[in-house]
Amino acid sequence: MGHGNSLYGNRHSVSDDSAVTRVFKPLTIQNLICDVPLFLAPMAGITHSAFRRLVASFGGYGALFTEMIPVHPLLAYNLHHSPLTKRRDEEGVVICQMVITSPDSIGAAVKRLQTLAPAMVDINLGCPAPMITRKGGGRALHDDLERLKTVLDTVRSSWHGPLSVKCRLGHETPDWQEQFLRRLALYREAGIDALTVHPRFFHEKLKRYARWQYFPWIREHWKGPLVGNGDMVDAKALALLDNGSCDGLMIGRAAVQKPWIFRQLSGEAVDIDYCDVWERLYRFTAEDFEPHRILPRMKEFTSYFAKNFFFGHELFRLGQGAASCEELHPRVTGFLRAGPRLSR
Repeated sequence: MGHGNSLYGNRHSVSDDSAVTRVFKPLTIQNLICDVPLFLAPMAGITHSAFRRLVASFGGYGALFTEMIPVHPLLAYNLHHSPLTKRRDEEGVVICQMVITSPDSIGAAVKRLQTLAPAMVDINLGCPAPMITRKGGGRALHDDLERLKTVLDTVRSSWHGPLSVKCRLGHETPDWQEQFLRRLALYREAGIDALTVHPRFFHEKLKRYARWQYFPWIREHWKGPLVGNGDMVDAKALALLDNGSCDGLMIGRAAVQKPWIFRQLSGEAVDIDYCDVWERLYRFTAEDFEPHRILPRMKEFTSYFAKNFFFGHELFRLGQGAASCEELHPRVTGFLRAGPRLSR
């Protein structure tokens, strides 16, 4: 990665030295056309309205995903005010991901969701977090074939626009491929338009590299649009588009560390003021969240953002040790304004 003329200072021009300026092939999902087949992944506690606004200021993506949205908030919240669901015109294409625990109230929830005019609706079948699975969502819904079929059919009958599923490989058992194919058959039968696969098994979480080697096998058995997720951090991932293994790429944690990564992957040099990036998100978060919710979200972002720096552990410590926003802001901006050395 290029960092301009110096690894120190407040402003840097970042680019991907291994890439040339790219012209991406658009990705069509039903009636949705994404000019760039790059997507911001849905991440709980991160891809709220303020963070999407930050990513939108850099551009370079095809669509942004919301956080996982449970059915209850869709029925109870002011959807145009809540940071979970509100959106701004500058975000462009926004896709709403739902985490569903049962078929109950899906029709009413989707009806309210339509007031947001999402470009696509996505169903989360991959989240292994205990707080989600205990309620029957994510991995638990993936595992229950009968309930999964009912949920898919119910959502499809309530939503006629583009509909996708995000999943993992399943459980690492001798018959995992057979089980994966059974679910692909369900997706086809339900009229799912696109599939995003994070090629890890449920128990692996993020402990090992994603198993990109399975994308060609999945491509062989899924003829619709296929989006790859997992360790999409640099230009090497673009080879999955070039060789036809995937039709699109979804970027998660790397986009939190570098909200400009979509433009960077296109081969563009992007002028970055790291302190300004952090302060903009702080301001956006303060505009969208109640005061007591700002600190935990900025701490989480800072823990990822710290990976940009050679002494990022110090920024991480400063952020996590702050007891209030009044402590956090001067600690972080003081570190960033000092021109910290960048990590390669």
